[in-house]
Amino acid sequence: MGELDEVDVVVPPSRIAELVSFTEALAKEYDLPILSFGHAGDGNLHVYILRGERSREEWLVLMEQAMERIYAKAKELTGQVSGEHGIGFAKREYLAESLGPEQLDLLKAIKASFDPKHILNPGKVVLA
Repeated sequence: MGELDEVDVVVPPSRIAELVSFTEALAKEYDLPILSFGHAGDGNLHVYILRGERSREEWLVLMEQAMERIYAKAKELTGQVSGEHGIGFAKREYLAESLGPEQLDLLKAIKASFDPKHILNPGKVVLA
């Protein structure tokens, strides 16, 4: 069980049990070890999707499917795609789906105010 990947999501604390139940159901559906833990006080949940005995190729496909469903469930529960780990290349498309165009435009404006020359992490998460 050497490989794993993590999904870091946040939901309202009152909805965290629903998300944990959802990840447990995914574990059964995909027959993958999926572990969830986090910070109940702020609704931040870390979901580890372990490879188990599956081939790496099969695990990568199943992991991506499971991640998409976890991010969608977090959105359904009025959460977001990141609670504390931030947004990198892997989450960029999920952020766009989660926030919508108005909020993305706001993020771009905030970044532009601090980085008008676009020299800090050019071409990364919030594209100018």
